[in-house]
Amino acid sequence: MTEVYATPAAPVCAPSAGGSRPILSVRQMEKVYGSKDSVTKAVRDISFDVMPGEFVGIMGPSGSGKTTLLNCVATIDTVTSGHILVDGRDITGLRSRALAKFRRDDLGFIFQDSNLLDTLTGFENIALALTVKGEPTGQVKPKVERIAATLGVADVLEKYPYQMSGGQKQRIAAARAMVADPKLVLADEPTGALDSRSAAVMLETLEMMNASLGATIMMVTHDSYAASFANRILFIKDGAVFNEIRKGDTSRKDFFNRIMEVVTFLGGDAADAR
Repeated sequence: MTEVYATPAAPVCAPSAGGSRPILSVRQMEKVYGSKDSVTKAVRDISFDVMPGEFVGIMGPSGSGKTTLLNCVATIDTVTSGHILVDGRDITGLRSRALAKFRRDDLGFIFQDSNLLDTLTGFENIALALTVKGEPTGQVKPKVERIAATLGVADVLEKYPYQMSGGQKQRIAAARAMVADPKLVLADEPTGALDSRSAAVMLETLEMMNASLGATIMMVTHDSYAASFANRILFIKDGAVFNEIRKGDTSRKDFFNRIMEVVTFLGGDAADAR
């Protein structure tokens, strides 16, 4: 085991790329559940940045706080203390109407279950993100067709979710997440409900979204193979950032092996190896 795993990491801040500011800044965030008689600190004083165009994975044992962290960034949950800034805007103090606008305009979501509407076609599911945002009618069709072609689902636009494979549904969900050009895409265990073939397609789609479309992605996963598609991994343990590794110029296989070293050190099980 290399020395970097021996001690918890300090709060992580990615270096500025040419002076650009982070898309996401988490500052001294804490999330506490319960009352004073029974308090659980799900997240403890976490700080890190995500720069434009990064693909960051969040990993950690079950109960480590990684899903709580994602839910707070997604504004599904509220922080107890600290701040979360998206493109320089502090979202922790937003009220309901401003929060709804922020989720609609600035965030894209990809869930473990694709969360497509069964009564809508693939085209209609993707278009819904634009319709809710108030996109002019004449711009909806070309935008949907463009993102569908890029992500390889143009041939299922007229199909309903029950007529699609698991991988096709997740790619439609990815297209829906990207079509409105969000500042940040949040992926919550996006391969968790998929078979191995569909999972591979989904991961390649995320990689394409990041590399070809410039999407900034934060993905929570327990799966080391899925994590190896990211550029940087933050490991969460007991609600705090424990360590960080970056892919750099190494191969995905080498990055996977490095991820597995940390997962093993943190007490991950064989299932994490996929």
